[in-house]
Amino acid sequence: MSAVSIMRPTLSRAELAALTQRYAQEVLEGRHEVHADPDERWHVRLHCDDDVDVWLISWTQSQGTELHDHGGSCGAFTVVEGALTESVWSGPVEKGRLRDLERGIGDTVTFGDHYIHDVRNTEEQVAVSVHVYSPPLSLMNFYDVNDGALERLATSWTDDPEIATPTYRTVDELLQAARGGITRLQPAAAAEAVEQGALIVDIRPAWQREADGEVPGAFIVERNHLEWRLHPASDARLPQAVAGQRWIVMCTEGYTSSLAAASLASLGIPAADIEGGIKGWEAAGLPVVPGPTPVEQVVPHGGAADAAAPRAS
Repeated sequence: MSAVSIMRPTLSRAELAALTQRYAQEVLEGRHEVHADPDERWHVRLHCDDDVDVWLISWTQSQGTELHDHGGSCGAFTVVEGALTESVWSGPVEKGRLRDLERGIGDTVTFGDHYIHDVRNTEEQVAVSVHVYSPPLSLMNFYDVNDGALERLATSWTDDPEIATPTYRTVDELLQAARGGITRLQPAAAAEAVEQGALIVDIRPAWQREADGEVPGAFIVERNHLEWRLHPASDARLPQAVAGQRWIVMCTEGYTSSLAAASLASLGIPAADIEGGIKGWEAAGLPVVPGPTPVEQVVPHGGAADAAAPRAS
């Protein structure tokens, strides 16, 4: 069967800072050629291995990024020449603010795997900076701020930190992009993964679970709470949401579950979904019991009406 992806080890912040500073010194010594492009940010990858990638970027006046994160990678950057303005999101997703911070020559910034910021050059002088990501950059999420809340605009699977914010002409394009970054399991393979320690999380609303039934042992977490309940660092996490826990997302037919699993994967959470959803599961002859089980409880093996399920939060 296909393996469910797992988180890769990362370098510490101190190691990331030391790495950017080492490459910044090499740039100052002329060991790496720097160019400046007035139309778009010039960038080149200086190094990449299993643990980290290193990028050299130049910024002419008014060039900058969109508000973004790094898809679960930690990182650091050092300003080599000029100055950069960094806007950093501070506070919870539902209510926070952007703080503008000035970064000058020699300044080094390190960040964890949930850091959201944009960076820009507002000065006439060309700015040059070195950026590192660990594990190597593979995904970016892009955001906007709406009435003090952070709103995700798009997700892109990429190894290039200088991509533009992706746009999708159709929902099918969005779905295809999401599925390109996750593992999709046939129902039998999903059942086997559960036997090996994976947990199914059912994100359907109660009326769908009542209509189509539920999988015994599945965790009921509706879609709007999913990231907060499954992230190991969240104050609202389930007890089972520990680092490295594998999750298999289930919906009715396997469409919404792909988008949800991609969102979890963007946060570094090992996630897959089931092809065909609950309907594919039942068609494969796998067990289904009546629902609906209350939200944030575990589906009992005899059905929701047979016994009270243990609380999961």
